[in-house]
Amino acid sequence: RNVYKDLRQIELACDSQEDVDSWKASFLRAGVYPEKDQTESEEGAQENTFSMDPQLERQVETIRNLVDSYVGIINKSIRDLMPKTIMHLMINNTKDFIHSELLAYLYSSADQSSLMEESAEQAQRRDEMLRMYHALKEALSIIGDISTSTVSTPVPPPVDDTWLQ
Repeated sequence: RNVYKDLRQIELACDSQEDVDSWKASFLRAGVYPEKDQTESEEGAQENTFSMDPQLERQVETIRNLVDSYVGIINKSIRDLMPKTIMHLMINNTKDFIHSELLAYLYSSADQSSLMEESAEQAQRRDEMLRMYHALKEALSIIGDISTSTVSTPVPPPVDDTWLQ
């Protein structure tokens, strides 16, 4: 049974203004619109001249809700994109600084030929790799010679052991 069928007013209590706005928006989406009090004061007369058509008021409220939703989406997108944009700019500025300032300082502070020299550890590692390469190449050559020069003999026939019975 609908208790509020004949009543024109419902009282709701909320904890915050945000909850009140949410309830109002929900009622507006459901098609429940507040009635304006008909007062004879000058301000009331001016307000009534702007909103004579209830259908127009509903359309205006719907557009207002859509604009509020759009602004909320834009706000969320901006909050998401700002940290990403800041990090992008920081990294690009750091990269540009390294490229322009530090690389120029590196080239100006030392002899370019000494920068391109191979370190002693790297030379030792290279020599070790070359020795291992030549040893493996020789081992593969020996294995190849063994398989091509091996001659196999046929297996002898089985021994006749019928006389043991």
